[in-house]
Amino acid sequence: MNEKRKGKFQIFLIFLIMLLIVSAFVLLFLGHYKVTFVLFGILMLLMSFISNWTGTDTEVYLYKKIHKNNKRW
Repeated sequence: MNEKRKGKFQIFLIFLIMLLIVSAFVLLFLGHYKVTFVLFGILMLLMSFISNWTGTDTEVYLYKKIHKNNKRW
C-alpha cells in the first residue's frame, strides 16, 4: 500500500474509532444497552485489528533493519 493511501486509511480508521466511542457512550446513557454492547464489540475488534497490523509492520521494519545491518558485515 503506498504512503498516501495508507495515510488516508489511517485517518479514516481514527475517525471511525472516535465515532464509535462517542455513539456508544451516547447510546449507553440513553439506555440502549444491547446496541451499545454491539458497538463496543465492533470497537474492540477494530482496535485489535489495528494493533496487530502495526505490530506486524514494526516486526517487518525491525527484520529489514537487522538484516540490512548484518549484510554489511
